[in-house]
Amino acid sequence: MLLFTHRPTLELDQFGSSRISHTTLRLLPLGDADGQRLLAAYFRHGWREPPGRLFSRILDRAGGNPLFLEEIIRGLIEAGTLERDGAQWRMKSDKAAADIPASIQALLLARLDRLPHLVRLLAQEAAVIGPRFDAGVLGAATTEPARVEAGLELLCDAEIIEEIAGSNSISLRTYRFTQTMLQDVIYQNLLLQRRIELHGRIGAALERLYGNEPERLEDLILLGHHFSLSASKPKGARYLRAAGDRARASYANDDAIRLYRQALAVLLANGEGEPERLILYERIADLCGAAGRRNTAEEHYQSALEGHRAAEDRIGEARILRKLGRLLWDAGKRIKAETHYAEAAKLLGGIDAPIEWAHLLQERGRLAFRTGDHVAAASWADEALGYARSVPADADQHAGLEAARAIAEALNTKGVALARVGRHQEAVRDVEQSVAAAEAAGLLNVACRGYTNLGVLYTIVDPAKAVEVCRRGLDVARRIGDLGFQARLLANFAVACCTFTDRCTEEGVPAAEKAIEIDRALDQREHLSVPLIVLGQIHQCHFRPDLAALCYNEAIEVANETGEPQQLFPCYDGLATLSLDRGDMPEADRYFALAHDVCARHGLDPAGLIVLPFLD
Repeated sequence: MLLFTHRPTLELDQFGSSRISHTTLRLLPLGDADGQRLLAAYFRHGWREPPGRLFSRILDRAGGNPLFLEEIIRGLIEAGTLERDGAQWRMKSDKAAADIPASIQALLLARLDRLPHLVRLLAQEAAVIGPRFDAGVLGAATTEPARVEAGLELLCDAEIIEEIAGSNSISLRTYRFTQTMLQDVIYQNLLLQRRIELHGRIGAALERLYGNEPERLEDLILLGHHFSLSASKPKGARYLRAAGDRARASYANDDAIRLYRQALAVLLANGEGEPERLILYERIADLCGAAGRRNTAEEHYQSALEGHRAAEDRIGEARILRKLGRLLWDAGKRIKAETHYAEAAKLLGGIDAPIEWAHLLQERGRLAFRTGDHVAAASWADEALGYARSVPADADQHAGLEAARAIAEALNTKGVALARVGRHQEAVRDVEQSVAAAEAAGLLNVACRGYTNLGVLYTIVDPAKAVEVCRRGLDVARRIGDLGFQARLLANFAVACCTFTDRCTEEGVPAAEKAIEIDRALDQREHLSVPLIVLGQIHQCHFRPDLAALCYNEAIEVANETGEPQQLFPCYDGLATLSLDRGDMPEADRYFALAHDVCARHGLDPAGLIVLPFLD
């Protein structure tokens, strides 16, 4: 356990990550008895004469804040109101209370005002860098570099700052303000124009020291922070966006969203940077959609869509429509999703945009698969592969990555479509190729979809691999923080455990229950019925018919929103067999008829849905 004190700061707060599990304990003000004990400890050698009501006045003014209490005493000593008399203390004037400033800010500024002018300026420059600063950065940014060494010594002597170990610093000399409130007070009392000028100088100094493409994420964040508070705000937004991209690449998605939002706020406040704003809207939406924050994602996609329409950017408009379509499908709104896909295809008509065509065709293939049209799904996927593979090998890095993404996704869609028409070996081959392509490009979230499908397909060709591949996929999904794929892999893991091992109760049931919990938390309506069906089948197998019926009925309610056959069929089939077990033949016949109707309407073999029910 790590226990530490922290004073939150608006711009550089590092506690936005979901990867950090932390509990905040807010400390109450000191009571009078504790305050008296603290004062007695400061003056442990006693008084030449009784201090009278001084302690009470100090405690009243401090308001239970131990820092304020300490600073009041420091101020009284430095002002000469309190002085040492041998080993003891004495008060020179009984009017000491009149010399106590009304606020902690005034007390801290009074300490600064007692310093020489040039040292005060150095403290202000250091405060703009932050609560912790490097001597090399300060020397590069200050107006008086020759006076830095002497100034730092005086600030240390005055207990304004203190030197700390600086293993990652440029000069190997790092300092911090003895109190973060002291740094904050100095900074807040600078004139706005002076702050803007200093942030610009510090940003320029950091660029000279780190370069404009630093390797470390924290250096990008610092550059973004300082330039966004300078006159060069668009440059600050670009650095913050680059920091967000760096965080996103390592799947620190909450950190990436926070940095993108900071960049967007800078641009919106400055009223410029339209192309950059559209990029940020889209990237925030991408990450929020994956995290289940669907309303926020839709809001940002709509802002991006309006911007692309205003700029008459048909490719950008089509891309956002495609992503909105996927968002709608995830919410179970199939018809609206297809409308968006059709509109995107119309916009792309006659335009040379192979990557966007590949993505759109793959999405339409996936939708066709989910609605039971597997021949069309394989055809869409093949067409998507043709477009993606037409992208030149020497394309820029972003184009190459997006082409790899489209290829991996299309191979996945084609594989599951082939599995539905009984071509299992080809299906496994295509999905394995999808995983290999995704992992080679570093697209781990795309690889997770392949792991999800392999976990199902291996039940046919190599059951022992089914559990193994689900575990491997779960490890990747957890490492990148993708809850959506965790739910899918947990559901398939539960199926594999309960079908091929004796660990159903220990591992299978908890996995299915966790998948349900995640799907509900993310409102993943297109998948929630899957773990409900899995749990219903487990209950049915363990002779708990009432619990099984509850799961199946809830799954039917959810699956009816999308009308997806691979989810409706096992619900009807399960309820039919439960009715048979109860001896209720009319009800069993009704559910068997519904199951048969689902297969007939979509041209499916019922045996295929029993063996391979949960492909994605």
